[in-house]
Amino acid sequence: MKLAIVGAGKMGGAVLEGALNKKIVSKKEVGIYHPNLKRRDELSKHYGVISIDESGIDKSDYVLIAVKPQYFSDVAPLIAKRGGSYISLMAGVSAKAIAKRLGSKRIVRAMPNMGARIGLSATALAYLPQATKEDINMAEKLFSSVGTVYHLSEDLFDPFTGLAGSGPAFAAIVAEAMADGGVRVGFNRKTANELARQVLLATAKLLETSDPALLKNEVASAGGTAISGVKALEKNGLRIAMIEAIEAASNRAAELSQED
Repeated sequence: MKLAIVGAGKMGGAVLEGALNKKIVSKKEVGIYHPNLKRRDELSKHYGVISIDESGIDKSDYVLIAVKPQYFSDVAPLIAKRGGSYISLMAGVSAKAIAKRLGSKRIVRAMPNMGARIGLSATALAYLPQATKEDINMAEKLFSSVGTVYHLSEDLFDPFTGLAGSGPAFAAIVAEAMADGGVRVGFNRKTANELARQVLLATAKLLETSDPALLKNEVASAGGTAISGVKALEKNGLRIAMIEAIEAASNRAAELSQED
């Protein structure tokens, strides 16, 4: 067995589907494990992969831990194997904490975001020194199948969570506020939502080849409509509010990590 997946919620399922679609692994090379036998069989049937028990995990080359952090302490004794290779996408559980519970220091920690659902995730990777090149390469392949991978030191995982992990919520609020503005000036809700979405989609694409400040300056010409709007945004504190939102989310991620 090449890859065993422990649990498979929305994020674990997204990574599995991405890896299968990009042919990183085949269905016959993947086993699903869940402590609840009924749920295990449901997941196996849903994804078309093999249902495995603890012995299947022991025989797997790599183990992807996709359980909720609060359940890890219960699951760990069931999946622990000395010298095993583990890839974790649990939020708030450090690589050292995982290693301590599993009896192996071949740990790669991953932090994807919601974009994994559509193949546009930003995923952070960090690993203990004992992780092999093969371990890191496997993790990179898995998460590259659902987006872009960033190799970071683990002390940047909380800031990464604040910006990339929580960021979709902040961007959604911006989209909602833009749509509300559209309704305020006369559009119906459906059209306002569509326009706000299209503006953000186009802006994201433009930012692939431009700096945010340069793009803003290009749109906000002298004495025009956009610079008038920018003045209103600055007057009402949008910039500092966004900075403080990312800082607050990062700090909360650090608090949750300390609770482990």
